Amino acid sequence: MSRTVLITDCDMGPADLERSVLEPAGWSVVHRCCRSEQDVVAAVRETGAVGLLVQYAPITAAVLRACPSVRGLARYGVGMDNVDVATAEELGVWALNVPDYGAAEVADHTMALLLGLLRGVPAWSAATAAGGWPARGDLPEPQELRACVLGLLGFGAIAREVAARARAFGMQVLAHDPFVPAAETAAAGVRPVEFDELWRGSNAVSVHAPLTAATTGLVGRSALGLLRPGSFLINCARAGLVDRAALEASLRDGRLAGVGLDVWWEEPADADDPLLTDPRVVVTPHVAWLSPGSVRRLRTSAARRLLDVLVTDQAAPTSAGGTA
Repeated sequence: MSRTVLITDCDMGPADLERSVLEPAGWSVVHRCCRSEQDVVAAVRETGAVGLLVQYAPITAAVLRACPSVRGLARYGVGMDNVDVATAEELGVWALNVPDYGAAEVADHTMALLLGLLRGVPAWSAATAAGGWPARGDLPEPQELRACVLGLLGFGAIAREVAARARAFGMQVLAHDPFVPAAETAAAGVRPVEFDELWRGSNAVSVHAPLTAATTGLVGRSALGLLRPGSFLINCARAGLVDRAALEASLRDGRLAGVGLDVWWEEPADADDPLLTDPRVVVTPHVAWLSPGSVRRLRTSAARRLLDVLVTDQAAPTSAGGTA
């Protein structure tokens, strides 16, 4: 059996980190830049790869069925949006992610966006840099951090990190997560609430839910309509959680005074997108997770997780146990 791991694509530099994990264990690493299904299939067939390390390349049902040599894959990241996990499970292919490499970084970035918006930093900075010296009343007044009630939609690892930071600034924190026991939320100093209460009771909401069929568009007209006028929304999770039309409507009617986004509905964003020039919208290019440490942890963890399943199960795993 081949002992080759194919990096389908990776924009984080040469494969030295992956090789430092895989080559001492007797595995060779081939680094490609696959963008399409056809690219992936061709690269797998050429190399006979048994394992894949994947960033953005599409690992669809068609790819998986065309590449029977592949026994496991690991994605550089938490989300598995570009991997057909159901087909992988059906075929007995291990499909892995890296769930814990950048929680602190995403929480830091969430707070950076939130604090910037609450204090009006982007607007005041832009006005000053344009040659003015804006006075009180020229722009929306900066808000007191301790007066902010922050709602967290989801209460997983990242949201808990955000809660700890927000509480250190004196904010009251609410959270809604139907999968986390209320007592567990309360033990973190956060008040558990129902979905509607989260929106009614917060003047800033940060989104920390996974993107699934059930959560797509969850932040829509009904949810945003419950916010008090002049509220804020932060999304460093997945763009599809937020209904764009509803967000735009809430900006128009003043329900939202500011929005911080690290994710976009179609990345990269269109340079002519009008939301990019709205002074109330602060955008970063999906970098909330990024730091030297997080890159190192992401790449080495993906390689180690893949190595673990390849060396412990050289034969095809059962279809019931093929995913993790």
